[in-house]
Amino acid sequence: MSDRISRGKENDYTPVNQYIDEQSRLRRARSFWLNARSWALILVAVGLLAVLLAWAYSLIKKHYILNQITNVQERVIEDETRKALNSKQFSKTPEAMDNIRKGVEGEAERQDLVKKLKKEKLDNAKLEKEKQELEQQINSEKENTLSAQKQLKENLSKEYEDKIGALQSEKLDLLNEQKQLREKLKNNPGDTALQKKFEENKKKGKTQGNLRLFEAEYINVNGNQITVKTRFHFPDPTKKPTKIECYIYFGIPSLSDLEMGTEKDNFTVPEAHLTAGYTKKDFLKAKKENCKWNYFN
Repeated sequence: MSDRISRGKENDYTPVNQYIDEQSRLRRARSFWLNARSWALILVAVGLLAVLLAWAYSLIKKHYILNQITNVQERVIEDETRKALNSKQFSKTPEAMDNIRKGVEGEAERQDLVKKLKKEKLDNAKLEKEKQELEQQINSEKENTLSAQKQLKENLSKEYEDKIGALQSEKLDLLNEQKQLREKLKNNPGDTALQKKFEENKKKGKTQGNLRLFEAEYINVNGNQITVKTRFHFPDPTKKPTKIECYIYFGIPSLSDLEMGTEKDNFTVPEAHLTAGYTKKDFLKAKKENCKWNYFN
């Protein structure tokens, strides 16, 4: 009985130990690769930071070097000028000193002309870009107007077809006028009257909402040709205009359009128009005789 107890039974745990060792190695390998990837990302970030810092340093250094070169050039010119003035070969006569002064002034004028030329080139490039944008708007407005007039013709009776076809788009007219003003401004950039007229037309074009067409009639008042324009509002392109207004276009930048309102509206005449030689009586006559109040009757 005692022999059986003392011998006992021994178990072999070698496979279990091998499995534990393998799992431990796998965990160590996984941990190693995770750490390696983290370090790689950190190194890449440090590298990018170093490149950015180097680039920033090069820009700062370049700016510093340019300043240094400019300062050195100025000192060299100053020293050479002083040596030339103090040398025996240089005659300090009034004529010679005056030549130096003229040379300095000429260089200053040349630098000023260079700056003005650069500014003018930039202004011309800006004007050319605005001109191209205006041409695109004009082409787009032409298509829109033709489409709207076609719809009007289709929906209104036959008797109005010719009249609708004769009407012009007010927005297209403004865009064409803007294009002409822009061309004039390109040659006369300092003309305030042209600039003011251009801004007025620009503002008018932005405030237009519904379809607005007009009929123009040219008349002569006191030896000046002016244009009486009747404006037709079409909130609904399938119906006749709901509102008719009349205004006068003078064709010169110094005189803005004179709005005379609807047939029964009163209006005031600005001082600038009276100074130009017109009277309210002239405009009342034009409103009565030349505005197309009964165009669709």
